[in-house]
Amino acid sequence: MNRNLTLIPLRITPYSDRNSILSAYSREMGKVSCLLPAGAGRESRRRRALLMPFCPVRCQVSVSPGRDVMPMREPVAWPPLPLVSADPMRCVMALFVSEVLQCVLRQSESEPVMFDFIADSAVRLNSERTSVANFHIVFLIRLLGYLGVAPDLGGYRTGMVFDMADACFRVTAPLHGRFLMPDEAAALARLGRIDWRNAHIYKYTRAQRARVLDVILQYYTLHVADLSGLKSVDVLRGLFD
Repeated sequence: MNRNLTLIPLRITPYSDRNSILSAYSREMGKVSCLLPAGAGRESRRRRALLMPFCPVRCQVSVSPGRDVMPMREPVAWPPLPLVSADPMRCVMALFVSEVLQCVLRQSESEPVMFDFIADSAVRLNSERTSVANFHIVFLIRLLGYLGVAPDLGGYRTGMVFDMADACFRVTAPLHGRFLMPDEAAALARLGRIDWRNAHIYKYTRAQRARVLDVILQYYTLHVADLSGLKSVDVLRGLFD
């Protein structure tokens, strides 16, 4: 049975001399795997360009009972995102976000609201008005809400610490040791107000932005999935001053 899908490409993995497998997140079926013809011809290059990570496409797949990998046909960019593919900074950002999504999106059920958030984020990454330097910070913090593990950032008072394991502020440090000291807890309370509209206001040095990212990835590792082995994170850390 043929089925039309709208999906976000995440990763292409070589499968054989003739085929590759695309891992993607679809609006209709959740996380899916699609079979693609491999090769070095013009059509193969065009298809790989269309299926760049984090760039939404519409396509047709062949669904068969008991078959996890579905042959794909006729991918079309939806919508086209020329800046993401042409700008090296946006390209690295797309690769990083896709690598995170590959790790944290494990369910096969359809989650249209989460898909719409991810697709909207991809369109925002293509906009010249978006703060590219803080894009990943906004995206990762907002994604936590859709994953159901957003921290409780209310009730902060000066001098509190942030309990990473229980995801809340505390007056005294927990015994387990996974917490942020008062200065970083205060910064986290401020960071909880970041969104697409005000992201440009948050000014960081390279070291500060790297620390913010480290804390967010530690939180994901504690509450969602282990992100300690991300390959793109070192490249991302070196992009922005």
